[in-house]
Amino acid sequence: MTVELYVVSDFTGETAEHVARAAASQFGPEAAKLVRFRYVNNEEKGMEILRTAKELNAVLICTLVDHSLRKWFVRKATEEGLDLVDILGPILDILGRRLDRPPLETPGLLRRMDEEYFRRVKAIEFAIKCDDGRSPEFLDQADLVVIGVSRTSKTPLSMYLAHKGIMAANIPLVPEADPPQELFSLPPEKVVGLVIAPEKLVQIRKERLRVLGLDAEVSNYAQWERVQEELDFAKNIMRRTGCRTFEVTNRAIEETAQEILDCLRR
Repeated sequence: MTVELYVVSDFTGETAEHVARAAASQFGPEAAKLVRFRYVNNEEKGMEILRTAKELNAVLICTLVDHSLRKWFVRKATEEGLDLVDILGPILDILGRRLDRPPLETPGLLRRMDEEYFRRVKAIEFAIKCDDGRSPEFLDQADLVVIGVSRTSKTPLSMYLAHKGIMAANIPLVPEADPPQELFSLPPEKVVGLVIAPEKLVQIRKERLRVLGLDAEVSNYAQWERVQEELDFAKNIMRRTGCRTFEVTNRAIEETAQEILDCLRR
């Protein structure tokens, strides 16, 4: 004997189908035949399903988030003497009562949340893969490429943007090494340059050397002339790319990131 299971949803019906399959599996592979009805968002569509279900004595399993439609569908199924499992209704009613507010009643929210989560994971993996000039062959896949001299917070900024779902790569600019040619093939709006006051950069680099236990007076890394040379080189590269530049002197990463995000959304 095989039971007809009608999965009814105002979105894709994946949640209801997973529950139905989990239950049916307990009775063997031939116990149930599943039919999925997606995007059921009005009473007319609901009546068509109910009529067919009545003819075949099908079991209805629904995940309708619209309160009025769900109540109507459950009532009509009961009037027709059909077996129905309302998966979301009791949970939504309890949560609404406990939270003292109604649900959003927006189909597909969980799917959207899942998609957003995986988009962020993908962006973080990309930021790691394309950090510090690595994997330039993937630059054309980036939503954004961050360029600048050392210690302008390119990596932290890229990771912050990745957590917002932005596929961000970053490339250090040093006079001794030309940036990858792929950079100059990108549209200017996909590249941002980070600029900083030389005196601030000298201070940051000296502190970095101190933390590493190195002598800032001996190392060329924190010398004024070297810093100025790097900044001049970087400005030239930024002009060649035609990119927007963002001042990062004495600014938090969150501030710079928000300014960049505002530009991307325009």
